[in-house]
Amino acid sequence: MPSENTARFFDQKTSSVYDEKARKIAPVSENLHFLIRLTLADLPADARVLCVGTGTGTEILMLARDHPCWRFTGIEPSASMLALCREKLERENILERCELHNAYLSELDLDAGYDAVLCLLVTHFIRDNRERQQMFTQMAGLLKPGGTLINAEISFDTDAPQFASIIEPWKALHKLSGASAEQASQIEQTLREHVNVLPPAAIEDFLRASGLPTPVQFWQSLLIRAWYSRRPD
Repeated sequence: MPSENTARFFDQKTSSVYDEKARKIAPVSENLHFLIRLTLADLPADARVLCVGTGTGTEILMLARDHPCWRFTGIEPSASMLALCREKLERENILERCELHNAYLSELDLDAGYDAVLCLLVTHFIRDNRERQQMFTQMAGLLKPGGTLINAEISFDTDAPQFASIIEPWKALHKLSGASAEQASQIEQTLREHVNVLPPAAIEDFLRASGLPTPVQFWQSLLIRAWYSRRPD
């Protein structure tokens, strides 16, 4: 699971500006969310969806607006992030369709049978690859046969010559979201020391080992990639 330091990172101050920063680079997330909606378009009218690391609730809101009978389970270890999520869901009269947990996935005993599991920008915080594999395996095990796991994370071969080039627009993206020049200059060091950035092939190996034989990368924006994987019937 992500470390407790990660949860503490999203403290009250960080949580309060999280959505504001996201709005400044909205074209990135909007494109990802649009493709997620297309990927999940054929789910049943009464689908059950699990969001792991639900943050302030963006994914739940996006899907709940389109699908009035879907039900959601949201898991978020940061209490302040989850509080914002709860407020937003209540404001849009969606909360009654949601079950929210202030916890890590590994701490919960959830019933299997989800039509979809979403885990966006979470697993790269897991430094231990064995724990990372365990998390993928647990998420895959919560899917019903034919269900879909969607994961997005920072993924790149940091030893490849292209990394030195792509890190520059990545810094620009962070400046656009509100990072100072000093913070942006430390981005590469942060990625190497505080995030477990692995190449795409390694992520796909995790997915296959969790029982999802055919992961499909369907989106990329600079260093962030997203896959969908379906559990065999």
